[in-house]
Amino acid sequence: MQSLPELAKLLEQPGKPFDDWQPVHCGELPIEINEQGDWFYAGSKINRLAMVKLFAAVLCKEQGAYYLKTPVEKIAITVRDAPFIVVDWCFEMTKQGQVLCCTDNLARTWLITPSQPIVVQHYQGQVVPYIQLPNGCSARVSRSVFYQWAEIADTDQQGYFIQSAGQRFYLSM
Repeated sequence: MQSLPELAKLLEQPGKPFDDWQPVHCGELPIEINEQGDWFYAGSKINRLAMVKLFAAVLCKEQGAYYLKTPVEKIAITVRDAPFIVVDWCFEMTKQGQVLCCTDNLARTWLITPSQPIVVQHYQGQVVPYIQLPNGCSARVSRSVFYQWAEIADTDQQGYFIQSAGQRFYLSM
């Protein structure tokens, strides 16, 4: 996992100024992200991780639709559920206390904080936790990670929760 200075950078790291960008809508690309977080172009899986990361860096969700957005173009794509999947996690000590660090399917680290909380939604008839990410995106917590969290979760009158950065994040509705 990452060192303490690198984690501090993640907490402070500004994102792209998507709100300032007002590009022309250029239609739709035949890019689809399936339920497992795999990216496809015209039905063919994109296997180059560097290419997927490049697209992911400009992915945003606006008014319920997903777009690849740059300062000059905005192109719609299809996302079947969440564009990313949480595949690993650990706890790290920071100035904010113990923080839950999650790794997504693109090997990016996300910290569970009030600005990137765990939210619970319905998915395929189940109540499933997601991480709310910048620019309207989210990462669904994989079943294996959820089961690991269930083993260590605390409980109170509201339900099961994981504590991160001094806050409680509930795993159920």
